[in-house]
Amino acid sequence: MADSPDAPIWETWESVFLKTTILGDMIIERSLATGQRITRIALVPRGGLYLVNILSRMLGLSGDQVICLGISKYDRENPMQAGDFKIGQLPDRSDVADQVVLLVDEVHDTGKTTEWARDALIELGCAAVWTAVIHYKPRPNTTSYVPDFYVETTNGWVHYPWAPIDSFGSVYQTALGEQR
Repeated sequence: MADSPDAPIWETWESVFLKTTILGDMIIERSLATGQRITRIALVPRGGLYLVNILSRMLGLSGDQVICLGISKYDRENPMQAGDFKIGQLPDRSDVADQVVLLVDEVHDTGKTTEWARDALIELGCAAVWTAVIHYKPRPNTTSYVPDFYVETTNGWVHYPWAPIDSFGSVYQTALGEQR
């Protein structure tokens, strides 16, 4: 945990795993209490990938029940600055219509990604969309939306264990450009 709400948080693979299982327990508790069964799990790459692997197993969902929303507001040149949404793939209406979908990302900061993805899933006909993140950042949240499930509140920068891998991708992309 951070010492102050603005202190940076340094996550490890183990801490993300533990926080994701806590998140999963919260989701299971609410699902059992409400009788609403999650039938699909959706992720926003890339932050949601690791979490969805764990949560889908905890919820007993198989690979064909995992949905990817290929959207991003960040790019490699400016990884700490949000830009306009870039839309890749979205699920087909037949994949989500009348389904209860759990939308997962690692962090909710401005809230725009969660809001956009949730609205897109609802437009595609979901019966309900629940949202889950590890970290919720209330100060940068520019929407009125708060995730249904979150483990930790912070306003500091969160360093995830997969972030250093991005530098390898940059080296690879640079090498590809030099080969052309």
